[in-house]
Amino acid sequence: MPTRYRSFFWPAVLILAGVIALLVNTGKLPADRLYLLFDLWPVILIVIGLEIIVRRSVRGPNTELAAALIVLLAIAGAAGYVALAPNPSATHTHDWAESVGSLNKVAIEINAGSATVTLSATSDIGTDLYRAHIEYSGAQPQVQLDRSSATLSISQASGSFLQNRHFVLALKLNPNVHVASLSLNSGAGTEDITLGPPSGKVPITINAGALTLHVHRAQSAASVAASCGSISLTADGGATQHAIGNLDYQTPGFNQTRDAYVIEVNGGACTVTLDTVTGSD
Repeated sequence: MPTRYRSFFWPAVLILAGVIALLVNTGKLPADRLYLLFDLWPVILIVIGLEIIVRRSVRGPNTELAAALIVLLAIAGAAGYVALAPNPSATHTHDWAESVGSLNKVAIEINAGSATVTLSATSDIGTDLYRAHIEYSGAQPQVQLDRSSATLSISQASGSFLQNRHFVLALKLNPNVHVASLSLNSGAGTEDITLGPPSGKVPITINAGALTLHVHRAQSAASVAASCGSISLTADGGATQHAIGNLDYQTPGFNQTRDAYVIEVNGGACTVTLDTVTGSD
């Protein structure tokens, strides 16, 4: 009679889950580390494949021993990874800066998950084009300046969909460099943007889930086109407008001026405020 195939893998998974749950309940293992388990899903396929190979190639009493050893090593490695790997929810900080050089315009692209972004033009950064200070959890953000296309890109790789992400960006720009365009893509967050005088029609595109957006600009023409599930828009001290779907706003004479900000907002629930500031510093 052929021997029935019996895998040790799933019983071992249950044992690992019980041990980890016990460690979390007793405070020996931070609950944040459980997100690391989602990084290990390829191990399931590897272990099952190795078990099948061993059972087909090894004969005799050593078959069960070899299969059990593979599973035990995988479970021990998984437990060690969860216990010792860097905590994905720990908060880190990092700073970036680069000189202006010959640039007089820059396009800005920001891509992050749930984010809080503050962007301002200020003279206290000297001859730097920008200074970026980021507090984050998860993967380290990437900040890159492509001088050939005059594009500043700030991004963070996505992590586990269950992970509690943290991304706070404070971006300071040289006021002598014009913003050619701004593109910001995030999940849910708060964006506070202060801009100097525009040069030409400057597109500002914000895509987010639940969004609170404050745009402060030097005295200049501007338009807002919001496409959201629900919208609350307060523009230049006027009454707050509410809508579902789409809501548009333009300053008087917008179509007749050459220099203006063209703001497009897309998201789920959007609260947008547009106002002016007396200076760009």
